[in-house]
Amino acid sequence: MSKKMINILAAVMAVAVAAMVWVQMITINKTSILQEKDFTFIINVVLNDVKETIEYEEWKLFYQPDVAYYSSGENTSSGISIYPNSDSGESLNNLGLSGELTISYSQKTFKASNGKTEVNNSYLDLDISSMRSAYKRESEKQSQLLRYQDFMQVRNNMKISDRVKSEYLKRVLELELRDRGILSQYKYCVKSTVGGKTEIVLGDPDYNPTKGTKEYKTPLFYDQASAKPNFLVVYFPDQHAEHIKAMSNVVLPSLILILIIIGIFVFTLQIILRQKKLSQIKNDFINNMTHELKTPISTISLASQMLKDNSLVHSTSTINHISGVIFDESKRLSSQVEKVLQMAVFNEGKLKLKFTAIDLNQIISQAASNFEIRLTNSNGTLETSILAENPVINGDEVHITNVIFNLLDNAEKYSKEIPKIEILTENKGSWVIVQIKDYGIGISKENLIQIFERFYRIPTGNVHNVKGFGLGLSYVKRIVEEHHGKIKVESTVGKGTKFRIYFPVIK
Repeated sequence: MSKKMINILAAVMAVAVAAMVWVQMITINKTSILQEKDFTFIINVVLNDVKETIEYEEWKLFYQPDVAYYSSGENTSSGISIYPNSDSGESLNNLGLSGELTISYSQKTFKASNGKTEVNNSYLDLDISSMRSAYKRESEKQSQLLRYQDFMQVRNNMKISDRVKSEYLKRVLELELRDRGILSQYKYCVKSTVGGKTEIVLGDPDYNPTKGTKEYKTPLFYDQASAKPNFLVVYFPDQHAEHIKAMSNVVLPSLILILIIIGIFVFTLQIILRQKKLSQIKNDFINNMTHELKTPISTISLASQMLKDNSLVHSTSTINHISGVIFDESKRLSSQVEKVLQMAVFNEGKLKLKFTAIDLNQIISQAASNFEIRLTNSNGTLETSILAENPVINGDEVHITNVIFNLLDNAEKYSKEIPKIEILTENKGSWVIVQIKDYGIGISKENLIQIFERFYRIPTGNVHNVKGFGLGLSYVKRIVEEHHGKIKVESTVGKGTKFRIYFPVIK
């Protein structure tokens, strides 16, 4: 897959994820608005029911003659005289007012069997009785209405704290909220507005809504003619937290799904990029392997042609030289092929290590002695410090030796003109440490985290200017891990690299 196609795929997936998140946010926002509207509707219904309950209790006072307010006769008059010198409870027909009541009516006539016209007086008696009943009912109705208006005018002039008790109001409010399924903590009060100034006249003493808190209110004992409008007000201190808790049933599943999709998207993108990188590394490996195998094959072929060429003088020294070249290049070719096969077998898990008690000091000394011969051609130096007092570990001698030679080989290849290498052994706690340090070109931080990957080779300008397949450090790390050890690396560009290998000692 080309880089352009990967970028297009990543862009499309990113847009799709962003669109999904946007749709989820809109859905959550609308759900939040609907829940807020539902809550507001329920609270308004509760407040309206509380108001009607309180006003109904006051209305019942008017129809209870044994109530002290109505029967005492004190402060029951608003100054309105319904009937002068009379009891307002009497109906009009019992007042005994002086005057006349004129009733006009039309006579009902009919013709008798003898042909004469006669008057039927029974209709007159019926009309007078009906008029008296209607007059009595209307009189009582108007008298009741006037008495109720007088009652309400007196009540409206009373203090709100006298009209309703705080304990009773709270009990009714709490019952109504509970019946509607509202169990959240709340604060309430009754506010009265006089002359444009609003004051709290009763309610919770700690009623103090913070900025941004929504208050729900309804008029209490509403009277357009009253100069003291009153409002029952409620707010919920934990409303925001309760709202978030209620929304969590919608938000959390959506959030989890979004995170899962984003995680899958990122993971998939990483796999694609890693596979592309691995493909590029394998291509470089094939190019390097071809070059590494082609060079000794070409040398062997050239030496063979020299032996076959009869025009050349085949002296003993010449034959020894050519045979030596063929032997060295064959050995080199065999070594390269062995490395590839060894890594293939190792990755398949078929490699079996032979663990025995081995002395790291001895292995390091022997490896350093053999490697010094290679450094003589480049005038390089190898300093050895054997300081480990307890160097015995449980390991495979062959593979541990290969690990040391791989690190020494890298130290030489990535050194400057004259290699300078230091090798050290020491004990630290329950570990024996092997340190190999060079003063070469160093490794950048970007490449440092990848040096243990298979086929990875540190770029040095030309892909072939440093020989190898990119398998050495991968092999080193795997062998160290198989010995239950660990490897650390420190490097500075232009100053060199230091590898430290930790092996558990045998106690």
